[in-house]
Amino acid sequence: MLQQFIHWLESLQTSLIALGWAGLFAFAAIFAATQLVAFIPGSPIAMAAGFFFGFQRGWVALTIGCGLSAAINFLISRHLAREAVNRKLATHPKFLLIDNAIGRGGWKIIALLRFVPIPFGIANYAYGITPVTFRAYFCATMLAIIPANTLFVSMGSTFQGSLSTLFSKDRPHSPMEFILPVVGLVAAFLAFRYISKLAHAAVTAGPSPKAE
Repeated sequence: MLQQFIHWLESLQTSLIALGWAGLFAFAAIFAATQLVAFIPGSPIAMAAGFFFGFQRGWVALTIGCGLSAAINFLISRHLAREAVNRKLATHPKFLLIDNAIGRGGWKIIALLRFVPIPFGIANYAYGITPVTFRAYFCATMLAIIPANTLFVSMGSTFQGSLSTLFSKDRPHSPMEFILPVVGLVAAFLAFRYISKLAHAAVTAGPSPKAE
């Protein structure tokens, strides 16, 4: 399946580059479309942005794509598929804690959790049924994804070789590839520690206020 995906990306690369700057927006739309399917990983496509366009233009394309995905999935979850998403997540213990914490901590919880290795599309849908406002959610998301986006685009733009080699286990690795997962683990620890405190506070303080 990975080889088929790589072959599709190689075919796509030629078409997008031929479009010039419009290719960046086409790539962003493709990224957002893939994230509608919640379980499709975003990191290979993020690396492809750098490989296709170079670092600067690739970073712009990926950032636009992440913004589109974050907005579309959130709004679908909140306004069109709220009941379906809620049925999937409402009984999940960790999500219930996160939901309550976002109601009290708002954008701070969103920003922390963006460093945790949760699939981007799934997270976007999940946040749509929490109390967080769209503005707070969107701003926190766009700020918090900068480090990961920078890493993935940098990997794609500086690697010399084919897409097949780029996604190979034998390719050279950037030190940041090892640092980012550690950051994710630390963020997960801090986020769930903070969430636990907020959940404990909720028991004694009553209903949560509207998130900001």
